[in-house]
Amino acid sequence: MTLTDVGGEVLPIDFIVVGNRRREDYGDIDALAQSILRYGLFHPIVIDDDGHLVAGERRLRACSHLEWTHVDVRRLGT
Repeated sequence: MTLTDVGGEVLPIDFIVVGNRRREDYGDIDALAQSILRYGLFHPIVIDDDGHLVAGERRLRACSHLEWTHVDVRRLGT
């Protein structure tokens, strides 16, 4: 079973719009990136219908850190 089988998509990271966020400390992005590289991305990035980030900024940063160009996303209808 793939993400697209359960309503997910794979989109370019550049498509995702990251607006003003409240988080000031992103923690250890390198460690998260290494975990994603080793085990995979268990939870997709969540975006709204317009491509704005809803949840998963740390995961998105970690995937960018890994130089991924695309990422698994799930759309949250607005």
